[in-house]
Amino acid sequence: MKNSPSELPEETPFLKGPTSPAVDQDSVFGDNYLHSPKRSPCERCIPWLIHLLVLTVYTTIFILFWDHSQSRSCPRADGHEFPHTYSPASEALKWEVITFQNQLETSNPYKGPPRPELEEAWHNLLHPSAAIRVSKEALDRINRTSVELLDGSGYMVALDVYHQLHCLRWVRRYLHRDYYNMTEKNLGQHIDHCLDGLRQYVMCNADLALNTFDWIPNYPRPWPNFEVVHKCANWESIEEWALTHSFNGYDPDLISHPDYHPELPSPFNFTVSGNSP
Repeated sequence: MKNSPSELPEETPFLKGPTSPAVDQDSVFGDNYLHSPKRSPCERCIPWLIHLLVLTVYTTIFILFWDHSQSRSCPRADGHEFPHTYSPASEALKWEVITFQNQLETSNPYKGPPRPELEEAWHNLLHPSAAIRVSKEALDRINRTSVELLDGSGYMVALDVYHQLHCLRWVRRYLHRDYYNMTEKNLGQHIDHCLDGLRQYVMCNADLALNTFDWIPNYPRPWPNFEVVHKCANWESIEEWALTHSFNGYDPDLISHPDYHPELPSPFNFTVSGNSP
């Protein structure tokens, strides 16, 4: 129950004029306040001016946050930032500092001659790469269309990082093409496509981390120190996101070409793809 004016303690004259009674907060913008005969027209404008000011502030804040979300920046190894194209996978980005171990003698599951351990490592690395499901809204953000899944659950995309890894595996297999029984028909334009795609990616990202040099006794020139510090995306986080949003890109219930002509040449034929040699 609300106190009557006579019951209010003396320290409650908040919003109270020199001669006016205390104003009930519930009626600040109601008839009792707006039509008070004791207030001049100028005084009656003050609440509306305050309201307009608050609305302007909130609108400005919203626009600033919206603009920031449209041009989010991606940290770089050199400490600078630059706008990047939208990707729903950005929500999985976690940054960490990693020292590359890339000495000539370094070994890891992805490096060295063909062997079962290497094949398994590369297979697992590329496993979620085939097909990722995204929404129509995600495609609208980049002003693109893509193949719609037949069950209406979304659209097919792939994270470009997996295409780059796919290309690296193709180049690696080319180095051991006899082992993989790869013919020139398998290679040719595909390898050239991959190498030039990787060139564009390296130039686009322009890693400015510093390579330092040392003297070693058995080499006459400064020897590069391949232990280079980089700011890297946490791969496990990206892989988890990709696995969560992946689907079987060979499932005919999800993907089916509406007008496939197998008699036509492969898309790696320059005349078909529209590229120039």
